[in-house]
Amino acid sequence: MPPAASGGGSFELVSGPDLGGGFLHQLTVERFSGVNRFVYHAQDGGADANGPPKGNPEPFGWRLSGTMCPIGGRTCWHREFTLPIEESLRVRTAYNRTRFVMDAMLGHEYGGVPRPFEAAIEELVDRLGAVEGLPWYVGGSAGLWLRGAPVVPHDIDLGTTPEAVARIGEALKDFVTEPAAPTEWGGRPMLAARAFVGTVRNGVLVEWGVPAGPGEWGRENEWTAVGHRDRPDPVEWRSRSVPVLRPEWTLVRWAETGRTDQLAIGVAWLRQYGVDRGILDRALEASTLRLEARRDLARRIGPG
Repeated sequence: MPPAASGGGSFELVSGPDLGGGFLHQLTVERFSGVNRFVYHAQDGGADANGPPKGNPEPFGWRLSGTMCPIGGRTCWHREFTLPIEESLRVRTAYNRTRFVMDAMLGHEYGGVPRPFEAAIEELVDRLGAVEGLPWYVGGSAGLWLRGAPVVPHDIDLGTTPEAVARIGEALKDFVTEPAAPTEWGGRPMLAARAFVGTVRNGVLVEWGVPAGPGEWGRENEWTAVGHRDRPDPVEWRSRSVPVLRPEWTLVRWAETGRTDQLAIGVAWLRQYGVDRGILDRALEASTLRLEARRDLARRIGPG
């Protein structure tokens, strides 16, 4: 087993090279002292992988390797998860789903192929609603979309509790692309998972999880609300009741992350929809925004 790129450990090949979406995919596991890190690799495969790919997988949470990857070289994107070695079969199943649906995900992101949100929401509600006592809700742009806001989601974000992350993965096991595991999203530690709900040719990326950094679960925000005082609203949609978080949490997160275009649309819509001033004040108080930015957003939204 050659040395791992990060040093101090070793890796072994679990699967690959495999094809999917114009990439050469490989799955490795890196063994350290009591820690096993599984790594998805996606290398631009060119003509050898029926490529080139339509685009890179960064919109799906992947990151270009910062060093020369010993598996995929200079143009190799990674997703990483920390799990016991006994979970190898579950990881491999998710890895295979990922490469099978990569072409469809790229088509949605770069090829203008419409995402089947209606079918995906129906599948989600039917599967998750069938699990008794499962805490989950829709947030993000999909939550606003379900309420009738003029936003166009790219995926479906679910909120939940730490204990339920794996339970949601089990309910969606046919669609899971990233196993429920300690990982990172945009450099942020998470206990999280992803799935592509639909067929291998057409579906919607669904992601759920909780922040895993020190003290993060204790801070109120869009993805910890169910662990605090907030409860989602039941939104009726196609004869189904969908739990949807209040939009004030989403707008504050968009302000934090600089998503100005969507924020402007969301603010204009919320002024007409009706703001819950108590929730907005709590979301602003718990946010990472500077005081003046909090006051500015509160002024833009207006009185409740």
